[in-house]
Amino acid sequence: MRKRLAIAATVLLAGCATAGSDGPICPALVPYSPAMQQRAADELAALPPDSVLARMIEDYGELRARIRGTCGT
Repeated sequence: MRKRLAIAATVLLAGCATAGSDGPICPALVPYSPAMQQRAADELAALPPDSVLARMIEDYGELRARIRGTCGT
């Protein structure tokens, strides 16, 4: 029984190996025009300070920055 568990764990963990990897698969980022970005910034600034939406948009911006950093886009 222990041997089977050890084999199963080895097989599952082998899927995490990076050897032979072609690198990360990067999602495409939607491009936004400068005018659209300015409008979004204006609308974001108009939200109340404790807005949940503002926090979610901030998280989205951080995610886009990480994708650009990882994928070089």
